[in-house]
Amino acid sequence: MVGKEFRDALRSGKTVYGTLITSTSPKMFEVTLSLGLDYVFLCSEHVAYNPETLGWMCRAYKAAGINPVVRILEPSPFLATQALDAGAGAILVPYVENVEDVQAMVGAVKYRPLKGRKLKRILSGDEQPSAQLERYLKDYNRDHTLLLNIESPTGVSNMEQFLCVPSLDGPGVDGIVIGPHDLSTSYGMPEDFRSRDFLDLSCGIIRKTRAGGVSVGCHGGSRGSLDLQIEWAKAGANIILHSSDMFLFADRMHDDLQCIRAAKGEQ
Repeated sequence: MVGKEFRDALRSGKTVYGTLITSTSPKMFEVTLSLGLDYVFLCSEHVAYNPETLGWMCRAYKAAGINPVVRILEPSPFLATQALDAGAGAILVPYVENVEDVQAMVGAVKYRPLKGRKLKRILSGDEQPSAQLERYLKDYNRDHTLLLNIESPTGVSNMEQFLCVPSLDGPGVDGIVIGPHDLSTSYGMPEDFRSRDFLDLSCGIIRKTRAGGVSVGCHGGSRGSLDLQIEWAKAGANIILHSSDMFLFADRMHDDLQCIRAAKGEQ
């Protein structure tokens, strides 16, 4: 499910499944193909991928029918277009708080390669693209998806504005991904993911976003997060971004070693 198919799946509310891949091993690519994923999450905000390796990973997964979702370092149009050049099928923008940043990201992802003053005038509504330019931009960006990380009270309060930013071909923003770690911290309950307050907060964002017809999910980016992912799924999350290769390895290795120790009579 790559390109326009992935974008259209989100716009129609279909559930998509993925995980964070941190390993750059070619063997990991082979293993990942056996999982039936719709997309892989490649986080260049927190993972030190070599740029050339990231490009190969994007193009390999895309060729295999798995959409590469790349999170960039900050809300930068230049980083977004760089990731698209590397082969990203979708851009995830971290810690979004103001509508001006969203407009700039829509411009980078949905109006590429247009830049500068002309792009700003079109985004602001002060200028309309010619029919020829509009057709070109729609076709050029038909396979691009834009996702936003909501991770703070300001982001939550401004989310409705973000979702109203248009593109030439439907909504400018195709989905929301909640970042539980930053969200819990910014609300004064750091990593208290299973508290009633945090579950009400995160599930409330999910229900409100889905009620508005927009796709949404949470990244359970910690060990032992399956129960949280299930809670979010029950609340209506349809972007299932579950854990990572690293955390799932740690969870399973811990459980296996406990079983072996028990079999040996060790505490």
